[in-house]
Amino acid sequence: MGTLNVDQITPSGALVQDIDTKLSPIQKRELLLAALTDATFGRYAGVPAARLGDLVIFYKQITHMGFPHPEFKKRIQIPKSWPVAYRQAVAEGLTPHFVGIYRYDDVTIFVDYDPHTYAARNANNSSAWVYTNDLFQAQTLGQFSREDKNGNHITSVRADLFAGYLAARTEERHPHLDVFAGFNREFLTGDRLEWIEALEQMHDAKWKDRNQGEWPGFYLEYRLDAFTRTGDHTDLVQFQKEKRKGLLDYDLLLLERGKLDFYGDLKASDIIKHESPGNDAEDLKRCIEQYGRFWYVVYEHRTWHARDNGDLATIAWNEWRRDKGYVAKKGYNELSYARRFKEAVRFERMRVLEINAANFGVVLGSFKQGRQPDGASRALKVMINKRNIDNFLIYSESVEVPAP
Repeated sequence: MGTLNVDQITPSGALVQDIDTKLSPIQKRELLLAALTDATFGRYAGVPAARLGDLVIFYKQITHMGFPHPEFKKRIQIPKSWPVAYRQAVAEGLTPHFVGIYRYDDVTIFVDYDPHTYAARNANNSSAWVYTNDLFQAQTLGQFSREDKNGNHITSVRADLFAGYLAARTEERHPHLDVFAGFNREFLTGDRLEWIEALEQMHDAKWKDRNQGEWPGFYLEYRLDAFTRTGDHTDLVQFQKEKRKGLLDYDLLLLERGKLDFYGDLKASDIIKHESPGNDAEDLKRCIEQYGRFWYVVYEHRTWHARDNGDLATIAWNEWRRDKGYVAKKGYNELSYARRFKEAVRFERMRVLEINAANFGVVLGSFKQGRQPDGASRALKVMINKRNIDNFLIYSESVEVPAP
């Protein structure tokens, strides 16, 4: 156990910097027993474990790994004996769990790592990670599940709900995420989307940005807006194309019983990019202070650029715009936007990233936008770094696609 100040979550869900709490073997058992009053303790297959009916719970304390790992990243170490014990338990008809115990102040959170993927690795002292945002979500919501970027499923549960969770008596409800899951069933098809198909749809619907060069993002907006309206989901999710009086300038409204709960932003991003620019830092900070959380809903796509195919799609797009009555101020140019125009994309993955008080300062790296044409500094923006995505990832979906 080190002396490094790292992220800790208080009973109110606030973030503080402090050293990890050191738990003795007796204290770990006492915390489990306080949550699972009928549990017994001993060894199973030579490994310390708690038993509760047909459940076998292998447990360790969650701690920070130490410098140079970031302060928001904690773990348990899974010894080589756990996968062996896991396989024995399964063979005997028991249900094994790999559980991490987080303790700070009066906060106790149990993190249930789905043992299947970890046991399959059969590695000696492999790490099972958990992030500050997982702990924040568990403390404030009670129970929080997600799949990390490596495909591991983890569930973080506040101590008072742990017995109910193991007995399958508790249920996570995420009505906003249910809306996006429904949209994904229509939108994430894994098909290549040609520019002409997307623009014709937007043109027929008279979508405001149907003539823009960055058509994938505007097409995403058009499709989500149409889905929420035609599917009667606007009591939960609304797309705000233009700022309405009394509302902040973000394009997603997340509602509860028809009233604004918090804001979000819908983004399309190239799947190969490691980071993408976000919103104005000060505005976003004020938004989180007022509403508690903010969602980035990011749809990532594979891209085919027209410049790699003789600019044929760029020429056709400029002709299409001219035929539809759009004339640029500088006159017609068949190669307008040639360097960046996309002839097709394939949307392959979506992620919902939550920014809140526990991860705002860590997960988003600030960067300067440069200067305005008059020399004045542009507002400080935030950058979403995909390397640190597990500290604010709350939901993800992807489709299987052919290898490029």
